[in-house]
Amino acid sequence: MSPVAMADPISAQEAAEHRDRGEAVVVDMRPQVVRHQGSLPGAVVVEPSELTTAFSPDSDKRIPAIRGLDTEIDVVSVNSQAARIAQQIAAMGYTNVHYVDGGFRALQSTLPR
Repeated sequence: MSPVAMADPISAQEAAEHRDRGEAVVVDMRPQVVRHQGSLPGAVVVEPSELTTAFSPDSDKRIPAIRGLDTEIDVVSVNSQAARIAQQIAAMGYTNVHYVDGGFRALQSTLPR
């Protein structure tokens, strides 16, 4: 039996700090119909249907900000899907994948007003 890829939660504050220091790529994987709530500055937007293309290590359309399999990737999505999406990304071989605890609203609350 192969090991299950795991993705741990990360607080919105930690994700914002890591993003601001250039240590992490925040990926907004909310479906377009939900993104009317607003955007997250500095986040890479990926439609959930494009997950494989955007993250496959062999894809020529992989997110350019992802430098390697150890790049920190912090996922924001619809709360019920964030952990599952992060686990799918980790299953592709990424070793530093998290889902943002509290999702979009929590990460948006870290932005300067």
